[in-house]
Amino acid sequence: MKEYKKKIIKTTATLFSLILLLGLLHAIVLPQQTNCHLIGFQNFKKDGNLYYRKGTPKDLVKQLKLGISQAEKRIISFWGKKKSYPTFIYCNNSEDYKKFGSYYESPACAHMEISSYIVINKNGVNLDIIAHELNHTELYSRIGHFKKELEIPAWFDEGLAMQVDLRKSYSTDTLKQLSNNFVNLPAIKEMRTYTSFSSGTNKEVHLNYATAKYEVKNWLKYNNLRNFIKNIEDGMSFNEAYDKK
Repeated sequence: MKEYKKKIIKTTATLFSLILLLGLLHAIVLPQQTNCHLIGFQNFKKDGNLYYRKGTPKDLVKQLKLGISQAEKRIISFWGKKKSYPTFIYCNNSEDYKKFGSYYESPACAHMEISSYIVINKNGVNLDIIAHELNHTELYSRIGHFKKELEIPAWFDEGLAMQVDLRKSYSTDTLKQLSNNFVNLPAIKEMRTYTSFSSGTNKEVHLNYATAKYEVKNWLKYNNLRNFIKNIEDGMSFNEAYDKK
């Protein structure tokens, strides 16, 4: 009996040590995601699925909640129904955004692992930007973390997210002007990684987003997104699923 208890204690200690080690590795490799998971222990106020620093102006909180609500409606209109339920974290300073969002400057970003988080900075309180990030979590919720990371190229992920991002600076008309009537378009389908997609000057990256939006928009005219998702879930490669009619 004593030997049995010793084995239980040893096994429990081993499992506990393994969990601590995995948690430590996660914090080192993915510090922002780890901080998001621990948002409940931070000095943030919770309002539904939205976290923000105490002292954030009430009007701004109201604007954030309205933007999230409108973005969710846009998502439902695009997908037919909403499947992702991310936690939103508003950061009113660059230090918080680096802690929960990204070391790189951006109006918002999405983290997707076990749970989804959308981190918004003071420049991201915008319906189009919130809807854009929500569309990332919608794709993730349908195909999962590993398939999204292994199969979905950056240009398609961003192009799909841009379908609910209605900013005029990324519209077809704007792209037509910027690309000399669609002649000088970047080789968007070669940009499988987020590093390649986001590399270049601000003008070049802007053109990448507009081109990705244009490519996916045209693809959606002749292809069914639901069938595409199912084919990915069934084990098809991205190229097979993308080309399948």
